[in-house]
Amino acid sequence: MMISVFRAGQTARRAIFGLVVAVALGIIGSAPAAAQADRPSARILVGFPPGAGTDTLARIYAEALSELANIGAIVENRPGAGGQIAAQLMKSATPESNTLMMAIDHQVVMLPITMKAPGFDVRTDMVPVGRMVNIYVCLAVPGSSPIRNFEQYVEAVRKNPEAGNFGVPAPGSHPQFLGYLMGRKYDIKTNPIPYRGAAPAIADLLGSQVQGVIVPCDALVEHHKTGRVRVLAMAADARYKLLPDVPTFGELGMEMPGNSFLGVYAASSMKPEMLKRVIDATARMFQSPKVLEKIAAARMEPAHAGPDELRDITEKATAFWREQVRQSNFQLQ
Repeated sequence: MMISVFRAGQTARRAIFGLVVAVALGIIGSAPAAAQADRPSARILVGFPPGAGTDTLARIYAEALSELANIGAIVENRPGAGGQIAAQLMKSATPESNTLMMAIDHQVVMLPITMKAPGFDVRTDMVPVGRMVNIYVCLAVPGSSPIRNFEQYVEAVRKNPEAGNFGVPAPGSHPQFLGYLMGRKYDIKTNPIPYRGAAPAIADLLGSQVQGVIVPCDALVEHHKTGRVRVLAMAADARYKLLPDVPTFGELGMEMPGNSFLGVYAASSMKPEMLKRVIDATARMFQSPKVLEKIAAARMEPAHAGPDELRDITEKATAFWREQVRQSNFQLQ
């Protein structure tokens, strides 16, 4: 009888222990699921190869999304056609993919106005999230050139039209039409030479294989400091902090939208609650010293603008450069 009571008590204790274990396992098992549900994943498209400035900023952005908004973001490089391939993917993005794109203004301003069929529509396929940084574009000549400043450049091109040859990162790019504006403003003959990116154009400039270039300023900073190239002017609203001795085109009398930009866009398919989460986190990044230091270390100047302001910047730049494309008789690609 005592044995039976003992066994019954033992069985009861085992049942209770099993119930406690089951409950504990249930709690433990549900914790990752709950955390996973609150940690959505996203992909950030980059239309350029790893290591490029856009890619660098996208990786800073992905890390910040994880830390500030608990979003597991992965950078997906889709280089080609000046960023067109990545931009086209925004059109086919699904709500579940939570697709973002780190885009330069060439993708959202110049491609739509220089191509007959770009394969995407910025207004319907994308939603502005925020501007991240300003991009400054510079005119430079080889360090061995006798040209010391922009005024001498204009005079040199007047005397010898070949001096007006300048390399640009891509055909139909903003730098190409900046060169067109220079030619029209100062009545000189300028001739764009398209390259596949800024790097090969700068390489030819360093070797004096091309008389000048118009490319992003950040790629010229060290070469300018060492005297291997001479930066003459920049397209910017204000002087670039890393090139304080270089005047803006505005200072030289050319009216135009100064700053190019690099911003984040979401696919229009993104769910509203996710979009708000991303927009809020993007704004908070500019209150984080850690994020700002990383951006500055990449030789970029943080310049946040919210969705409405980025949309306005994009539309104004599009209207201005569309008119320059029209006046230049550029043949749409």
